[in-house]
Amino acid sequence: MNTIICIYDKKTNYVKILLPLTILFLSFWLFRTIMEPIKFEKEKDYRYSFIKQKLIDIRSAELAYKEKNGYFTSEFDKLITFVKLDSFIIVERTDTLIEYYNDIYREYQFKDTMLIDTLGKVSILDSLFKKNYPIDSLNFVPFGNGVEFNLSAGTINKSKITVPVFEAKDPKPFDPKEPLVIGSMFEAHLNGNWQ
Repeated sequence: MNTIICIYDKKTNYVKILLPLTILFLSFWLFRTIMEPIKFEKEKDYRYSFIKQKLIDIRSAELAYKEKNGYFTSEFDKLITFVKLDSFIIVERTDTLIEYYNDIYREYQFKDTMLIDTLGKVSILDSLFKKNYPIDSLNFVPFGNGVEFNLSAGTINKSKITVPVFEAKDPKPFDPKEPLVIGSMFEAHLNGNWQ
């Protein structure tokens, strides 16, 4: 009888030890199962905020490039050099009336005219970006370990009108189901796919 009680006591001791360990393990597993997606989303939101801002900066540079050249570029080297070295011309436009003598009617008349005065130049880098902006890294994806954005440019035909377009995207997104893209090579829009 003593051996039966002794065996029973040993089994109860094992259960007393294993049950809390099992409960602890299951609690840890459940906590991890719940927290991993939350942690992933937080990290994704943090990284994507930097990537979105960089894509918006690329769009700003591309729009300045297009205003000056009439088309977008697909080469980061050209885009970065343009932003670093080129400038916008600041002009003032004034509508005015000019009096002139009309030979046909033989009288003085007024003609509506626009006067354009060049006021100066301002650096594209200074006008688009904050001071000490790292323009030389415009092509690199934040947190991408040297990965560059894919940049494409061209034209599409929209209602018999040729429209310049560009697209910049993250080639290795943190979440492959949600890559970030700004612009489009197939539609005439300049927004990001998150906007």
